[in-house]
Amino acid sequence: MTETATTVGETIRQLAASMQATLEALVQLADPELHEPSSHVCAQGKDVWTLVTNDIDHEKIHVGQILEGRYEARITQSHLQRLISEWLVERARLIGALVGLSDAQLNQETAPGGWSYARVAQHTIAVEQDSLRNIREAIAARDGTAQSH
Repeated sequence: MTETATTVGETIRQLAASMQATLEALVQLADPELHEPSSHVCAQGKDVWTLVTNDIDHEKIHVGQILEGRYEARITQSHLQRLISEWLVERARLIGALVGLSDAQLNQETAPGGWSYARVAQHTIAVEQDSLRNIREAIAARDGTAQSH
């Protein structure tokens, strides 16, 4: 079992690393393998499909637990924290939309004459990085620390 993190940053890094490892393991499975029996208690005497869907539901339950705890304790996210949370959800949706494409399909157009799936992903990263650069420049200009290029 992973050592319990002592900071929010460590906890987020652990969750992100675990998500990456699980994603890499799950994308290696073939659809028929989902019907293999699982001895894990969370599979409820059924198969791998049941185990994984139970894990998904389990995570949703704990998200609700955290949100309810924050609500009851009146720990409301700031505007920036809410933006970060919303961005993380959308990035996960983007990654999820790419899951299942083959490497060859990644380079195919999403529609005739359109961008490839890879181009869409790279465009998203480029816009994100450009936005971050713009934010840093705006803060530097405000603080009078702007450097000429």
